[in-house]
This record gives sequence, C-alpha cells and structure tokens, in this order.
Amino acid sequence: MALSRFDQSVDDYVSMLKHQEVFDSPEKKAAGLNALATTLFFSHRLEEMETRVDEALAAAKRAGSEELRIQTMALMALKHLCYGEVAAAKPIGDDVIKTSRAINHKPSLAHGLIWRGCLYFFQTEYERTIECETEGRQLASELRDGFLLLTSMFFLGLSYGNLGRMSEALAILNEAIQMAGRNGDSFWGPRMPNCIGWIHRELQDFEGALKFDQEGLEVGRHHHVLEAEANSLINLGIDYTQSGQMEETISAFHKVRDIFERDAWFRWRYNIRLHAAMAEHALLRGDTAQAREITERLLDTAGKCEVHKYIAVAHKLMAQIAIAEGDTNAAEAEFAAALGELQKYPAPVVTWRTYADLGRLKSSVGDATAAREAFARAAEIVNGIAGNVTDAGLRETFLNSKAVHEVMTGALK
Repeated sequence: MALSRFDQSVDDYVSMLKHQEVFDSPEKKAAGLNALATTLFFSHRLEEMETRVDEALAAAKRAGSEELRIQTMALMALKHLCYGEVAAAKPIGDDVIKTSRAINHKPSLAHGLIWRGCLYFFQTEYERTIECETEGRQLASELRDGFLLLTSMFFLGLSYGNLGRMSEALAILNEAIQMAGRNGDSFWGPRMPNCIGWIHRELQDFEGALKFDQEGLEVGRHHHVLEAEANSLINLGIDYTQSGQMEETISAFHKVRDIFERDAWFRWRYNIRLHAAMAEHALLRGDTAQAREITERLLDTAGKCEVHKYIAVAHKLMAQIAIAEGDTNAAEAEFAAALGELQKYPAPVVTWRTYADLGRLKSSVGDATAAREAFARAAEIVNGIAGNVTDAGLRETFLNSKAVHEVMTGALK
C-alpha cells in the first residue's frame, strides 16, 4: 500500500481474510476489511470498495469495537466525497473527527482530519483546510503513515497556493515530491508537478507552467496515474489557449474527456476544472453560445457541490460572455455575483483577476472613477501575492507581466 502497489496489496489482504476465517475473529476481520477497502479505494475499484465497507461495518459491530466502526465510517465519508455526494460526506466526516477525539484514536482522527480538510478545500474554505491538514500532517508523521502524510501535504500546498501564499505552497509541494521519491510512492508524487505548473501560471510564468505541466503529463503516464495525467492535460490545454495554439487545446481536452469516460474517481471535481478551461477556450474563439452552455454546466455542478471558487469563476465567465455580446449591465451583475462569492470564500488568485476584468469594463464605458477603484483593489491583492513570493526571479516575472502591469497602470489613472 505504501509503495502504491495496490493490486498486490489487495491480494495480500484477501489472503489474510481467508486465513483469519479459521479463527473467527471479528476484530481481525473488521481490521482486514478496512485495510482492504482503503486499498480498493486508491486503486479506483469503487464498487468492490463499497461491498467491503458494508462487510467491515457489520464485522465492527459484531466485534463491539468503536475504534473499528469509526475507521469504517471514515471510509464511507471518503466514498461519498469521491462521488461528489458532499452533503452525505460532511456529517460523517465531522462525526469521525468528534468520535476519534473522544476515544483518543489517532489513526482514525488523522484520516478524518485530512479528508475533512480535502472537503473544506473543495468548497473553498482554505483556512479551515490548513487547520485540518496541519493537525493531520502532525498525526500522520507521529503514526509513521507516509501515504497519509503525503495526502495532507498535497492539500496544504494547494490551499496555500489558492490563498496567494505561493512560496509556502511551492516549498510544501517540492518537499512532498522528494518524500514521495524516498518512499517509493507513485500515487501522490505524480500529482505534484501539475500543481506546481498551476502556481507558475498564476504567477504569469507561462514558460515555467508549460514545463511543469509537461512533466506532470509524462510522470502521470509513466506511473499510470489517470488523474495526474488528466489534470496535466487540462493545464496544458490552458497553456495552449494562452499561447494561441487552439488545435493543441482541443486535442488536450479531448484526451481528458476520454480519461473521464473510463474512470469515475473524483470525476465530478475534475470535470469542474475541465469545464472552466473549456469555457475560457470557447470564449477566446468567439463562440459565446458554446461558452455559455459550458459555463452553465460549470455553475450547476459547482453550485450543487458548493465549490465556491468555481461558482465565482462561472460568474466571471458569464460576465465576459456578456461583454462579448455587448450587454454591459448583465456583465456588471455577473461581476458583482462573482465578487460577492469571493468575499465570503476568499480565493485571492481569482479575486484580483476579477477586479481587473471589472476595471476594464468600467474603463470601456467611461466610468474612470469606478475603473480606478477596481484596479486599485486588484493591485492591493497583487502586491500581497508578490510579497509572499521569496524567489526574486519569479516575483519579478509576476510583477512585470502584462496582466499585472495593466492593473498597476489602471490603479494610477
């Protein structure tokens, strides 16, 4: 399991369960089934996992073990999260944490915190994610659970990045890559390069983004990690769109859709990213009808799952579509909706670009005061992000970029 050799791990646990039948120990059976279900989850064998979780819960009840029961409930929460059933996952995850603290069971507490942190991350509650993942990381380290430790570092890095704390994000993600290499992990390690590529793109370092996204694709394919491959392809599609390579973008997105058709593992979440990138691409091609259709799908899924960052992104896209269609009133209303969402659920990397778009709109209609105010708000966030970048070269790339220069110039007009 720790080496990401999931099929071998499944075989071992199945063999263990056959041997324990001789002793008729419900405790050993429940523990074995929990371990087997965990391995089945990470090997994307979700239907088998569901069956084993049901068996594990029955065995835990038979054993009268609250520790084993709460471990099984943690797996149930994980299954719901994977399928996008967030309303079902939330109360179970909260109960796992509460009960684990009450009985002082550190393994289930670490698991509960780290995956509850994942749900907070998905729903744009980054500060709460950091709280959960920091405690979970400490527990995973104490328990010597390298696989769970890497899980916490993955969500920590992404949360710091979304809050504009880029150097902290890069430090954690690079540390995780090194740790994965030392541990022989091929599950979490391949997911890190495309995350680093995303951070470079947020800092307007498009050359660096392309490099890490290509690395993420190669590593994902080498280790047969479909999500790493899909997310790298989404990133590459965005990179190609940015550089005007529209045919390459279409090819990348087609490959992503092919992966999603074959694999349901967190597909709901990855589809949100894909739809946002596809809508942006359609908009740049001038196809506002297609951009609107895709954005409506994005808004629907993000709304159902309470993914507030992408609710804001969808409203921002709707505003851009309205601008392209000449409806400035609708655009202003959509920008207001996006910024209202971001005020409640901060995501600075999205907020500054939304204010920049609003500034351009206000400038185009001759409202210089409102334009200057919007650009000033964007500039304030940009300076905050830049202040958290310790790499001088990367910081200068960000501050000297075309997008940031426009913001700074607009704020001074």
